[in-house]
Amino acid sequence: MGSIDFALVHHANQYLITNGYQNREGLDDVLGLRGTGRGYRKIFDLHRTYGLPLNLHLSGTLLEAILWHHPDFLDQLQDLQRLGLLDLVASSYGQNIMRFFGLEHNFRQVDECLRIYQRHFGMDPETLKVFWPPERIWDTKITAPVLTDKRLPNKGHEFVLIDDRLFYPVSDGAWTRKQFDESQERNFNDFCPCRIIDGEGLTALPISRFLRLNIPPRKENSLKEVADLFHWLSEKKTAVGCPPIAIFADDLEKSAGCCSWDPEGPAQYETLLQWLAVNPWVRPVKLNEWSRTNCVTCRKSIEVGGYFEMSLLFGAGEGYEKWHCDQKWPAYRDHYLWSEARVKDIGTQGADPALLETSWKHLLASGWETAWHTPPNGVHGDILYANEPSPWAKAIASHSRHAAVIAEAAHWMRLKDRSAQAILQDLDQDGQEELILKNERLFAVFVPAFGGRLSYLFNIAGAQGKMVIGNPSDDWNWQEDLNKYMEIPANHPGALADEGCEDDRYEVVVTQSGPTVEAVLRNWQSGSRALGLEKSLRLAENSNEIEVTYRLPPGLPDLAVACGLSPDYLYLLRFGRSFLKEYTAPNIRGFSNNGVSVWVGIDDPVKAIFDPEALPREFGHGLNVRLRVMDSPVTLRIGTIQEIEP
Repeated sequence: MGSIDFALVHHANQYLITNGYQNREGLDDVLGLRGTGRGYRKIFDLHRTYGLPLNLHLSGTLLEAILWHHPDFLDQLQDLQRLGLLDLVASSYGQNIMRFFGLEHNFRQVDECLRIYQRHFGMDPETLKVFWPPERIWDTKITAPVLTDKRLPNKGHEFVLIDDRLFYPVSDGAWTRKQFDESQERNFNDFCPCRIIDGEGLTALPISRFLRLNIPPRKENSLKEVADLFHWLSEKKTAVGCPPIAIFADDLEKSAGCCSWDPEGPAQYETLLQWLAVNPWVRPVKLNEWSRTNCVTCRKSIEVGGYFEMSLLFGAGEGYEKWHCDQKWPAYRDHYLWSEARVKDIGTQGADPALLETSWKHLLASGWETAWHTPPNGVHGDILYANEPSPWAKAIASHSRHAAVIAEAAHWMRLKDRSAQAILQDLDQDGQEELILKNERLFAVFVPAFGGRLSYLFNIAGAQGKMVIGNPSDDWNWQEDLNKYMEIPANHPGALADEGCEDDRYEVVVTQSGPTVEAVLRNWQSGSRALGLEKSLRLAENSNEIEVTYRLPPGLPDLAVACGLSPDYLYLLRFGRSFLKEYTAPNIRGFSNNGVSVWVGIDDPVKAIFDPEALPREFGHGLNVRLRVMDSPVTLRIGTIQEIEP
């Protein structure tokens, strides 16, 4: 019996998630760290046990969540790689639906993914030639020029995973896509890679719908039917002589039994690996290696389309257009379009490249699963939100507007003067004015509408601008409001978050301008225990610290305050906690990372103390410093400094 090449391709795709959700599984559940026998780790362990290789697409957003929350989990993947059991499949960093984005955006997405893989797996990018289209939505005209761009670190992709149904035309032809969907007939050519006509040299690797429906083998006869397919391919291969490949490709969560998939998935998947282990004539292969050593003998035109369930059962349309062009989505699409246009416009006016890159990084993440709608049924379904833009998709698109704030800091860094300034301006187009304090060293953004918190702080004193407070790309769950305190899970504290009063409304009065600017934030939230609380802000020319004087109202004896610090947020995203360390001095607590430090200081340790019982609590790509104000007035200092570069 002739041998058959078989590729197991798993798509591991999550946003920059954390833990503590009430409406879904968290990162620990997905990774399989709770001892349930489910999750990603179980599948990786099975491949190690049976010595069989797998192909993995790991989304950039998920990889960066892992780097922050569980950097040791990456060791398991790197170990599989060293054992020769792991091959990586590249994609776009933020899993945006590429046919609805411009050339520059798509190039940045693909480039960022390749650089992440190179950075954390030590791979030569030129060995990464296979591409996973986000949500497997294909558009030759839009996507092919990006994937084959010689400026990419891998000098361009050569292969793309495409569902076998896309090998057939939508309407004209001896067999149409509809006929293929309805038929159970086998066609040997559906297992043969084909050069894409007008595809800039790209070759399509066909994903078998039959294998997707039968792996993991859930039904009693599923494994037998998979074995029958392999036997049939072996016979046809001998007769025809063309090298076919059988490709299973689907969500890793499906086999891992998490995220609402069948919890028996890992056990079912193991039965397949057991069968493969005793049937060596079916050879699991690594796609990047296999693709380099096998010829392509056919050419086909690949029209726009996606996988069967997405296009038809979920209602997205062949090319996802029914979701992206849904009349319920324009407001969220406009948020993104405005944000990207603003970043581009500021870039042409003069801006710090490092902070501008941070803006773009956030834009890339904000395109994640563009315009996803909740299906009416199935594992992704929810009758409460059926056929509507999903709540989390709306939240991600809404928060794309943070990119404009980062770009404003980048612009000020390039055009700043020696003066200190305090201005009120709606930087993010959310209908609420922010208070901006800025000088030649700092750019700070306070949100009077939501707790008078310090939502962003940028160090602009060095050769490169760096965000040191704020973590906008991390998951916002279903929360669409910008700058609002996120309670469940608590993931976006900002600084000066007053416990129990994090979203109280404040009025703003700028009390002094000139070499030193001063402003007062006064709590006027009716019914709040902190009604009347004042935060007096002071920023001097050339200072690297903001003075914050708390004045507690009568009846409020003390107040717990949290300050979330994210020194060099871009670097934290790309490298996790690898270089993060504490920054302490008498009456000062903070953190350092990549040459920049950010801290909170207390002027009078009798009136305020760092809470000894509240250790720094993590949130997405940041750590909290907690203190307790016990008397007032008391002055705190929030400061940042960059190391002098040689």
